Amino acid sequence: MNNFEEVIPTAVPEEENVSWVTKLNYGIGAVGKSLNAGAGAQLQIYLTSILHVPRLFIAVLFFAGRLWDGVNDLIMGTIVDNTHSKYGKFRPWIAIGGVTNALAVSGYFARPGLLAQHPAGMLVYIALLFLLGDLTYTMIDVSYWAMIPALSRGKRARDQLSMLPRIFSGVASIANAFIWNIVFALGGGKEDGQQAAGLLRWTLITAVLYVITSVYCAATVREPNAQLPKPAGERERFSLGRALSILLHNDQALVIVGVMILFNLACNLTNGVMGYYFLHVLKKETQLGFMNILWGAAQAVGLFLFPLLSGWFGRRKVYIGSLLLPCAGYAAMFLADHLLPEEFIPLAAAAFLASIGYGSMAVMQSVMLADAVDYGEHRTGLRNEGIIFSTLTMLSKLAGALQALILMAVFAVVKFGGEDAVEATPEAVAGIKFLMYMLPPVVLVLALLVYFAGYRLSEGRMAQINAELAQRRGLSPAADKE
Repeated sequence: MNNFEEVIPTAVPEEENVSWVTKLNYGIGAVGKSLNAGAGAQLQIYLTSILHVPRLFIAVLFFAGRLWDGVNDLIMGTIVDNTHSKYGKFRPWIAIGGVTNALAVSGYFARPGLLAQHPAGMLVYIALLFLLGDLTYTMIDVSYWAMIPALSRGKRARDQLSMLPRIFSGVASIANAFIWNIVFALGGGKEDGQQAAGLLRWTLITAVLYVITSVYCAATVREPNAQLPKPAGERERFSLGRALSILLHNDQALVIVGVMILFNLACNLTNGVMGYYFLHVLKKETQLGFMNILWGAAQAVGLFLFPLLSGWFGRRKVYIGSLLLPCAGYAAMFLADHLLPEEFIPLAAAAFLASIGYGSMAVMQSVMLADAVDYGEHRTGLRNEGIIFSTLTMLSKLAGALQALILMAVFAVVKFGGEDAVEATPEAVAGIKFLMYMLPPVVLVLALLVYFAGYRLSEGRMAQINAELAQRRGLSPAADKE
């Protein structure tokens, strides 16, 4: 069956009633997570521009660390699938992951006195904290997003459950948008030591909010049919081979992984270099704050539009449009930067257009994976939310690894940052612009080609799959409703 074939289902499975209180409490769980992640995301700038760590160390750290962490994602997905407690499969890990990740990220910018005087020891400390931060983030991220298909089987509720956390994250990102203004204010200036102090203080503030919101989410969002512990003899042990086998036997999950690696890579390239562009090329950190606000606001627009447009035009057209819209934005960004280089508004408007598509794609990846869970159950009889949704964090980290490798490689070519001075030479400016709006659309076109080549879960096909799953479970078929 291909994308153009629609199956007219005889019935759609009945959807569990998910209250708006549950949906809102679930969304609140993303607030502190987003704030703290925004602080932790400054680690690359911290290492290159404040500590002046060699670029090779940064490239190896981010690339190797993210690849290894991709394996940890599969491990955590299996652990979630085999968690059977009176609190459910997901909630324990949301609480534990939120607390431990908040502590680890806070350690990024805390330089112990003794280690601060020993560069080699400091590099080891940073590497260990980075790996610990990734590991603990996996705990909360896999369990948090894997909860979506467990909370509801219906299209409408899944769209809303995928959208609301990102709306809450968008609100929290208002602070992230002006993070360097906040850092300069908390640190008392723009010297390296003052910036380091400001980063640490802001990270500690976000860590407190992180703990509060993640524990609140875990305490208030009830999982349907929370399972009691299985006897020890009945529990499945983790096997990396088994986890890989589950993915390899779900061809649609593999296609989604390919599309989303490329989508995340394109988005990460722009996000990763935007701070350098405004801080070191334009030297206008206030404009960076406003750009981040617009970038986040545009993603919020994309989040809101996704369920509306998918209801009007169908998901397939929205998926394709979501991948093409950023390409149009990047083309406009190129024209604005070359025709009106000193004007902020044309550049910001072009970035706004690109970011709408990224917001829509953020919901799109959760919805696609939720459908892949149902597809996998339909094919094999096994339901593996944890393993399938672990790919969400795995591919995000793999994209982050590739972004770091590409970023450091380009910076090495143009001799910018790290062991070199942070100066806006013509070569550095060209390299930053290449990463910001020239390479990303090429990556998005590749993502679209992967989608056309392999994705088969049309809405008609999913309706048929869910109707058949409902019959297997002995549920009465009904219309998708709230």
